[in-house]
Amino acid sequence: MPLPEARPGLVFRYEYVWKRQALAGRTTAEKDRPACIVLAVTGRKGEQRVLIVPITTKSPPEGVEAVEIPLSVKRHLGLDDDRRSWIILSEANIDGWPSPDMRPIPGRPGRFAYGLLPLRMVTDIRRIILECLEAKSLGLVPRDS
Repeated sequence: MPLPEARPGLVFRYEYVWKRQALAGRTTAEKDRPACIVLAVTGRKGEQRVLIVPITTKSPPEGVEAVEIPLSVKRHLGLDDDRRSWIILSEANIDGWPSPDMRPIPGRPGRFAYGLLPLRMVTDIRRIILECLEAKSLGLVPRDS
């Protein structure tokens, strides 16, 4: 199965490195997780870079920018169980596309993407990320350097 196209709102399996892990010197994640592309940019030479935010079932601490994924969207994408999930928007990985840190979905060999978030969610996520960038409060972890 071919790798998915880098599109904002794409939810895929990824070895996300949290900012706290990067600050501790880690270059690999503790586990693979669903993640979401917020922005995708193509350079002059055709190379693509993406801004990726993590998805977690752990409730975000107070003060952490996050958007809850509605249960109906989780079911549509086929994400885990009926536990609540959030897209964390206070930090992001920057990576090339396709990334060697993409992982197949458990139980679905060769499939890396769950699908796309609704456009309205993608618009809200992008707005919050841009606000965090403007406020210089977005923790960025470069992954492809």
